[in-house]
Amino acid sequence: MIYPSEADIVPLIKSLSLGLQPYAQANQVQISYLSGIKKQRVSYQPFLLSQSIVQLICGIISFIPPKSKIQIRLLYCPENKNLLIEVENTGINLIRVTEFNGQNGYSFEVFPKTNGTLYSLALPLQPEAPLSVQPDKPNTSGNIPQFYAEIQKRLRSHFTEADKRLATLGQNRPKEAAFMQRVNALIKVNLENENFDTDALCEAMSMSRTQLFRRLKSLIRQAPAHYIKIIRLQKAKELLETEYLTVSEVAFKTGFQNLSHFTNIFQKQYGIQPSVFRRSNKTATNE
Repeated sequence: MIYPSEADIVPLIKSLSLGLQPYAQANQVQISYLSGIKKQRVSYQPFLLSQSIVQLICGIISFIPPKSKIQIRLLYCPENKNLLIEVENTGINLIRVTEFNGQNGYSFEVFPKTNGTLYSLALPLQPEAPLSVQPDKPNTSGNIPQFYAEIQKRLRSHFTEADKRLATLGQNRPKEAAFMQRVNALIKVNLENENFDTDALCEAMSMSRTQLFRRLKSLIRQAPAHYIKIIRLQKAKELLETEYLTVSEVAFKTGFQNLSHFTNIFQKQYGIQPSVFRRSNKTATNE
């Protein structure tokens, strides 16, 4: 069990917003932090809260169109004696999308906004905790505590070839980038579903097999089935790099029910068996 601790939460929220900026920029999304709260001690679970916020914001980025904005805020709610963590996005109302909220212990309340969504999480204030407020100003600090360096390290693993390709496409063809962003999001949401194949992707995109095949071929020179497999393998590689999971657990989490098949195609793609890759990566991490 991970127990909560009482600590200043402001550096955590600031550092998360700063650490997520490169990933947001790669998807042509602007992310910012805004709060007048300089310091506030609350009881929370740092690891679980960090996971929840990162999962939420990366999920939002996967669905909202290019040029959208995300703002992270810390606010006081005096009547309920709570501290509010708010995440608001523009571009699209995601109230019906629930895949990326509440998977890691903290669940945000969701409210519809005009052409956007507001996510809110209330944390109880400690009775003796003093309130320290300064005039609102955006966070411009470049100092990230060492404690959060691991978060940035893990975020870098999200820069797969698909993400890089999407960022490049968005510079010149924003409509096609939005199309690929939707394709990527649907595949990632269904990674654990071994039955999510070309037909399922066609249905989710409301396109025929021929339409989807031609469009993906023109954009990324890959057939839908091959592209789904590549996204699964990239996620498997990320999990082997960043999580303490067995090879079997990684295979199941990325939609491969046959471990032997997973091992063979992983080795074919990356030139190394997943068990060897996992072991060498963990050894390097612990040095």
